[in-house]
Amino acid sequence: MAVPRAAIITIGTELLLGKVVDTNGAYLGEVLSSAGFDVTVRVSVGDHRGEISRWVQDLLKEVNLIVTTGGLGPTEDDLTRQEVADAFGMPLVFKESLLREIEAIFDSRGFHMTENNRRQAYLPKGARAISNPMGTAPAFYVHTGDNREVVCLPGVPRELKFLMEQKVLPHLRDAFGLGGRVKRTRVLKICGLGESGVDQQIGDLVKLEGDTVVGLLASPGMIRVLITAEGKDAPEVTRKIETVEGKIRQRLGKLIFGVDEQTLEGVVLEALSRVGGALFIEDEATGGECLRRLLKPFSGKYRAEGRLFFNPDLSKANHFGDGEKPLPIRLRITPLPELDRGLRGFEISIRGKGREKKANIRLGGLKEDVETRLGIIALDQLRKWLDDKMS
Repeated sequence: MAVPRAAIITIGTELLLGKVVDTNGAYLGEVLSSAGFDVTVRVSVGDHRGEISRWVQDLLKEVNLIVTTGGLGPTEDDLTRQEVADAFGMPLVFKESLLREIEAIFDSRGFHMTENNRRQAYLPKGARAISNPMGTAPAFYVHTGDNREVVCLPGVPRELKFLMEQKVLPHLRDAFGLGGRVKRTRVLKICGLGESGVDQQIGDLVKLEGDTVVGLLASPGMIRVLITAEGKDAPEVTRKIETVEGKIRQRLGKLIFGVDEQTLEGVVLEALSRVGGALFIEDEATGGECLRRLLKPFSGKYRAEGRLFFNPDLSKANHFGDGEKPLPIRLRITPLPELDRGLRGFEISIRGKGREKKANIRLGGLKEDVETRLGIIALDQLRKWLDDKMS
């Protein structure tokens, strides 16, 4: 059976204005992909009459499933119910049972239901309601005769996740015959080699097709390699991913610093805690980028255990723990004379515990971009120095 294709429509003008980050779209993409759908489109649509219905009509020609989120509230600009009804050429129908559910939710919370909440008890004719015990916006789905479906969910993230995981996914697996099919993605994170360089090393693996696919995603100072596999169960998918991952690791080695949710700064912090000692940073080139990145995930447990210490001023004596002086590890980032063709030169030096490592870096571009990239490169150099120390 062909993999069913899915589209996601997140609804709300606030998403287009940048006032709200679309976390719902990212969540739905991950969940639907893991369930076995091929998510081909993700779009945000404003609260404008005719827009939602047009997208639903157009996308239903291309995909098997559309999931919308938002626009199910009681106000005049909550248009999803009417727009989906228009897309199917159906009227809205009042559901007394839904109204009783909405009233019960208000009563349980000690609130009085206002008249405009009655709007939420209307659904497109032929739609099936999905009860929402987490809020007052009932969800619903419309299943067409040609095995296509539109599922409409509320925009409140807590309600969306509950309904998706508890009610919608079981229904979709059954409706589309996905059964126990499992789809997973593992992300390998790489520093020290650009996108073209990574492609040269593993380009033949990127061309894999079928139920295991490899892709590249570039961002400042880092490349992500995405390995996506599909199979009948989790062990089969894990085996497929690990087979490809093993080949990539053979070629890229220590350029790979982390997997999935791991961050470069988190890996460095963990390595510092194992090696011990205090980290001193002297940064004349990144505008404090290194220190900001290290302090962002800085956990209270490190302070409590006295394992790490950060001080950009190397002239100050520092103590931590019970008056003990930790052995220092010094990271220094300094600018070098400007090079030809607008390139800037920098030196990164790491010294501590009887060893010293230096690297000269050449970067070009806007000042802010250079600082970001240089901060990442410096942390990666520290990571590799710490790895050598522990090996």
